[in-house]
Amino acid sequence: MNNFKTIKLQNGATVITVPMQNTNATTVVLFFGAGSRYETPDIAGSSHLFEHLLFKGTEKRKTPKEIAEIVESKGGILNAYTDKESTGYWCKMPSEFYLDGLDVLVDMAKNPLIKTKDLDLEKNVVYEEIKAFMDSAGSRASNKADQHIWPNQPMGVDVAGSIETVKATSREDLIKYLDKQYTSSNAVLVVSGNLAHEEVINASEKAFEGFREGDPMKFSPCSYYNDKPLTVLDKMETNQSHLTIAFKNFSLVDELRHASLVLSVLLGGGMTSRLFEQVREKRGLAYSVNASSHGYSDCGVFYVDAGIAPENTEETFKVIIEEIKKVKNDLTKEEMESSKELIKGRMMMRYEDSRSIAMNYGTQYLLTNRIISIEESLEMLKEVTMKDIFEAYNYIFNNSTIIASVAGSVENIPDLTKNSQIF
Repeated sequence: MNNFKTIKLQNGATVITVPMQNTNATTVVLFFGAGSRYETPDIAGSSHLFEHLLFKGTEKRKTPKEIAEIVESKGGILNAYTDKESTGYWCKMPSEFYLDGLDVLVDMAKNPLIKTKDLDLEKNVVYEEIKAFMDSAGSRASNKADQHIWPNQPMGVDVAGSIETVKATSREDLIKYLDKQYTSSNAVLVVSGNLAHEEVINASEKAFEGFREGDPMKFSPCSYYNDKPLTVLDKMETNQSHLTIAFKNFSLVDELRHASLVLSVLLGGGMTSRLFEQVREKRGLAYSVNASSHGYSDCGVFYVDAGIAPENTEETFKVIIEEIKKVKNDLTKEEMESSKELIKGRMMMRYEDSRSIAMNYGTQYLLTNRIISIEESLEMLKEVTMKDIFEAYNYIFNNSTIIASVAGSVENIPDLTKNSQIF
């Protein structure tokens, strides 16, 4: 995967090809620098709503069925996602038909119909998606953690917005968004799998011909909550509560992001992790417990999550914090190397898939304007030292940004962070 090529088309769009041997599948992903971080509070969720609308029809293909048939009639898969900093439209197809997928994805972004009738219908679909989110204790705990670790700014707002803000989003808002963010200079097209580079470039030049141009808006820098440990409660009717503990973390370009990933794995990356052993195996406090490291352009978040009975919330929090503290005192080089091997193995298995490669390389280029190959990432992981781990530890686990977020059927949760000097 180190033999990728990056080409800038005449109108500013970027095309990346990643040839992969021994596969009969090819993935095409079209990325835009568009997401919830670019939104104003009154139309929060508009990026996600807009993503839905692009599947409703184009000037060339008038209905959702005509769009889907291009891919599904050949056995392929068509879908999309919206995140805080990016939106992506993707298809994975038998390799002989991938140019059809490329054409339909660019067409969706280039010539969407955006009918008022479709907008009204798709708003109803998004309402149901938001309701499903609101029924999930895990989603709500994570969302509340984000709201408080990035207070009063788009980074802390859920990608889907709320029913109220989606209702308030007009067709005119979406047309403005299309003209501003869905421009050629803000587009990254990635094709990975069984492909021919020149064939991809020729097809891309043709597909992007006449694509709108302009200067997309940028997002504002984020700022962390920076006061003292904070407990947040979101009451809801559930049979199980969810605890999310969030900390500030490194960005996608920080050199210590690999050390943060190692920390997340040794703490909660599988059945051999410290938290799984202490929280589930030894005490039976949770069915699931895990830790994860997430990076964005200029910031990041480190989560520890557990699904628990309400009455076990305080004990689970204490056990998690104690296990985090122990890392600083008893981490061994052998445990660090074992965690690195786990990450390496999972990376190697995940990136046998053309879609995983396309998502990784495209997101990197869109958000950082560079690509670090899988091989280079593995080498950087290999070079992580104990010194790096402790430097990352001291940055992440501090008292000023910790958020303990609990969602579930519980009347009162004690102040889990009443001790202002947890670490």
